[in-house]
Amino acid sequence: MAITIGGGINSYRAMANMKKTSALMNKSLERISSGLRINSASDDPGGLALGMKLSNDATVTSTIQQNVANAKSFVDTQSTALQTASEILTQMKTLKTSHDSGTASDADKAGYESEFQELRSQLSMLKSEKYNGKALFGTAGTAETVSTSSDGGGGGVEIGGLDLEAVLGDLADPSVAKTLVSTTSVELDVITDGDSGTGSDGITQLIGKAAGDSSSLGFASSYLESKAANLEAARSRVMDADIVEESTNLSLYTIQYEASVAALAQANSTQQTVMELLLFPKNN
Repeated sequence: MAITIGGGINSYRAMANMKKTSALMNKSLERISSGLRINSASDDPGGLALGMKLSNDATVTSTIQQNVANAKSFVDTQSTALQTASEILTQMKTLKTSHDSGTASDADKAGYESEFQELRSQLSMLKSEKYNGKALFGTAGTAETVSTSSDGGGGGVEIGGLDLEAVLGDLADPSVAKTLVSTTSVELDVITDGDSGTGSDGITQLIGKAAGDSSSLGFASSYLESKAANLEAARSRVMDADIVEESTNLSLYTIQYEASVAALAQANSTQQTVMELLLFPKNN
């Protein structure tokens, strides 16, 4: 092959290939070090936009799931308090039965009465219980809706509107004089009128409402947790780098870069030979 000055084009080509391979090698190094396939908008504009949207959705969904889980803890605490109130009422009924048995001595009746008043204090405490500063029991107007949807729709579950005070009445009010003698069996049964107009056990009704809320919130929490995990997995497929693939690419680019350096050196050597021939002194 003829040696020409124009052969310098080979040097430029070798240099261009070396720069291109160097950029690819640096990109692989950046992806491996960051763990991300997309480190800037120029890498993949559409992928970056999709990844950010998926990341935002996953964050919002995870936050709502935590809110729902906290609401479930609130409702479960309500349920525990209501069950305790039910047990207290059962014990009050037992005390009433024993007090009115006809065989109880005055000392026995005094003991029953003392325990009865202690139980009334417990009921008063339960109706005033709070969870993270929020009252466990109130009226229907104090209920709040906990969203169970991550897209702003679908409604939610109302919590905090169980009126335990209305159900217990004077039994849970220590300022009202109530004794085993003045308390009737009907009061101890805690009968209230339901929406249907028929009698229903008030405590049981409240427990049923709390249990239903807990069940709904539990299902919603499980769904939202799964949805957040799926969104995060989708974001990872778009944004995260495949370390095995990038390691393979880096090895390939490193070999190509070294070959480009060798090719550039060879091209420069050829041009050096031409210059030596041009500058070689002529024989006289």
